[in-house]
Parts: sequence; structure tokens; C-alpha cells
Amino acid sequence: MATTQAAPAERLFYIDAFRGFTMVCMFGNGFGLRHFNQHPVIGAVAYQFTHAAWEGMTAWDLVMPFFLFVVGAVIPVSFAKRWAAGEPWRRSLFHVLRRCALLVLLGLFARSIQAGQPVLDLINVLPHIAFAYLVAFLVLRGSWKLQAGTAVAFMAAHWAIYQFGTAPGVLGPYVKDANIGSYLDMLILGKNWPGSYATINGVCSVANVLAGVLAGRLMTGTLPAARKMAILAGGGLASIGLGLLLWNWIPLMKRLWTASFAMVSIGYSLLALLVFYWICEVKGWKRWAGVFVVVGSNSIFIYVFHESTGRYLHYIAKTFLGWMVPLWGPWGLFAESWAVILFEIYVCYWLYRRKIFFKL
Repeated sequence: MATTQAAPAERLFYIDAFRGFTMVCMFGNGFGLRHFNQHPVIGAVAYQFTHAAWEGMTAWDLVMPFFLFVVGAVIPVSFAKRWAAGEPWRRSLFHVLRRCALLVLLGLFARSIQAGQPVLDLINVLPHIAFAYLVAFLVLRGSWKLQAGTAVAFMAAHWAIYQFGTAPGVLGPYVKDANIGSYLDMLILGKNWPGSYATINGVCSVANVLAGVLAGRLMTGTLPAARKMAILAGGGLASIGLGLLLWNWIPLMKRLWTASFAMVSIGYSLLALLVFYWICEVKGWKRWAGVFVVVGSNSIFIYVFHESTGRYLHYIAKTFLGWMVPLWGPWGLFAESWAVILFEIYVCYWLYRRKIFFKL
């Protein structure tokens, strides 16, 4: 079960800010802008807060990759402290296995609450984190070449499954609802996921977590700040460029988490980390990011809280603010959305002020 404890004595502020920014984007659920999809000006911005229908990418498609990347970035810091304190590898492995099991159970809990009945649902981010977290731990003591090679191997395996996997009803590697991923879900789980997602997406998303591990190693190393930023910038641009190049052969799809999508999303994750590091650490401008740090310090909690209670919170907001909609139209719906967003931020603030941090 999740436990509470005081905040660690040392935290990486810019990592907490990046993580919190990601979580706010997650539970912001489009920040109410989706109600302006038909607006002649706001509509173009609102589109970026929806998922790409199949091929391509929007800004909203980066939220989950950012979350996975940040998970990887804190792994080297977390286990360096454990091993410096003398914790043996076997005990660390037990901790990882326990944490992975809890992540899967929390994911099942949240999705069951949403469904109104117990469900076996492995498509949400927490089971993906659990799988990738275990892989990342197993190669954590290896060289950066091993970790990078492992990331490439998982992307290649994912590509091979889709490219060469055949079965009844499979019409092609990336045909919507008729690919090997949808076939395997129907075969093993007896269902397919809304939005044409596939459970085996978790194979390729391992690369995003391992990219975070490599970034975490870089940021906690002894290189000068300027050198770190140059590597982040170069790596980010190169990753985006390679992903766009791969798009010529492997469609860029978040819903199937293809290798091209993994590479592009890794590139943007590196650039986002660079921005937070430069602003918060190099320039020392931290006050603006306080709200993100508050949320990022309880990231797993707020994810489960939002997934479990989000629709009820929106129902409550509609109950008390629904009168705005006949008067203001989309702006009334916008106000309802922000009432829920601000409440969830307040919950994180309430916990933070009391030094309550949910850990697994």
C-alpha cells in the first residue's frame, strides 16, 4: 500500500517542476479549451489539447511520454542514495518488484472505479511504468551504452511484432483496429481498448523511461552546466530528427506507440528537461514553478486521485456552476473545467503544506 513520509532532504527542484507540469497537463484535461474546437481563433490551440486521431502528433500526445521520461530520470538518483546507504542489490530488487506490483494494482483500481466494476485494464500509464521501471532497474548498473542499446532493442522488438506479426483479421502492421496489437488484446483479454490503443505499447514505451535514465545520469554527473545543456539540446534535436526520418517507414502513432513516436517524444522530453533545468537551476528562477513542484511532489497520488474521482468532481462542478453555461456558453464550460483543476491543485497544496508525500 502507499505510505506517507516526510519529503526527502534533497530533491531536484527542476525535476519536480517538470513532473508537476506534466501532471497538471494530465489532470488539466485540455484546460477547458476543448469546448472551443469550433472557435475561429482558439480552435487551433484547442486542437493541440486533443490526441491525434491516428497518425501524427499533437502537444497533448506528449503528456504520457513526459511522465514516463521523468520516472526514468529520477531512478539513478533514487538508487544511488539506496546503494550509498549500503542497501544490497537483492533488497533493491524486492523494492522494485513490490513497487511494480503496487503500480499495477493502483492502475487497476483507478480504471475499475472509472468503469464502475472490476476490470483487467493494463493500458493506462501505471502498468506501463511498472514494466519499464523493472527493465530500467535491471540495466541500471550497466553502462550508458547498455541502457541505450536496451532502449533500441525494445523499439526494434515492438517494430518487428507489428511488421511481421500475422493472424486472422490482421490486415496490416498499422491498420486501425486490424493490427497485431488489437488481435493480441482480443485473444488474451477478450477485448479491445477504446481509441484503438494496444497493450503491447508498453514494449516500446520502455525506451522513453530508459531515455529518462540516461538523462538522469547526465544531470547528476560532474559535467559543467553548459555541457549538460548542450548534450540535452543536441540529443533532443537529433532524436526528433531521427524520429521524423523513421516516419518514412514507421508511421508516427501515439496510439500504437511506434518507434518513430518514441523517438520524437524522447526528443521533446529532452528539450523540455533542458528548459526546466535552464530556468530553474541555471537562471535560478524558481518561484514561478512553485505550483508545479507542489503537484510534482505527489505525482502518483494525484494521478490515481484524478483517474478515480475526476468524473465525480466534474459532476459536482456542473451541479454548482452549470448555471453559467446557458449564460456564457463555452465559457461556462471553461469555468467548470478550471474549478476542477484548481481544486486538484489545492489538494496537492494541502498535502504539501503538511509534508505528506505518498510513496510506493
